[in-house]
Amino acid sequence: MGLMIAEFNRRQVVWGVLGLAGSVVCYVLAWLFVQQVATALLESFNLSATHATWLGCLMVILMTLSGWRIWKSGQGFENYGESVFSPDLTGSYERPWARKMDNPGQGLRATAYVLSQLFLSGPLLMLKSLERLKSRIPEDAGLESKLADMLEVLRRANRWQSLADYLGREREILLLRRMKQIDFSRYEGRVRFKASVTT
Repeated sequence: MGLMIAEFNRRQVVWGVLGLAGSVVCYVLAWLFVQQVATALLESFNLSATHATWLGCLMVILMTLSGWRIWKSGQGFENYGESVFSPDLTGSYERPWARKMDNPGQGLRATAYVLSQLFLSGPLLMLKSLERLKSRIPEDAGLESKLADMLEVLRRANRWQSLADYLGREREILLLRRMKQIDFSRYEGRVRFKASVTT
């Protein structure tokens, strides 16, 4: 079984830190892109390029708010076939190269999709990483043993069950779910869970 809690917490910290680093990279790339475009536009109208900094700040604020709104709605990164940039409203992936050849605007839409995901990557990676860091489990005395015992009971049962079957042990089951040690599903409005038998 190993030290489940310690291993889980270590994974959350590693992925959380990597995600925050990735978020910073995405923010910097988005900032540089906006700075370049804003500078070019301002200079084309004979305006001072110093305003590009303010436009960059505004863009960072807008993309952060947009990412936060998407995150709060339970969504995340978008598949190209399901995005507003895809010409195929059915989301089909058939003949992608043929579609590109038939549709000259496809390349522009693909570029817009990549940029939209880049702009959202900063806030979405940041929020996901902070959630990972917050999801660490406190290493309370005896909790590791309780979780191991509960997981073994569920593995022996090897069937879908409900929280009503384990009154008083809901915390252990919910922690096992957080650690992805058991599967959860919803059936007829009821939450059920099951742990597979190890071989």
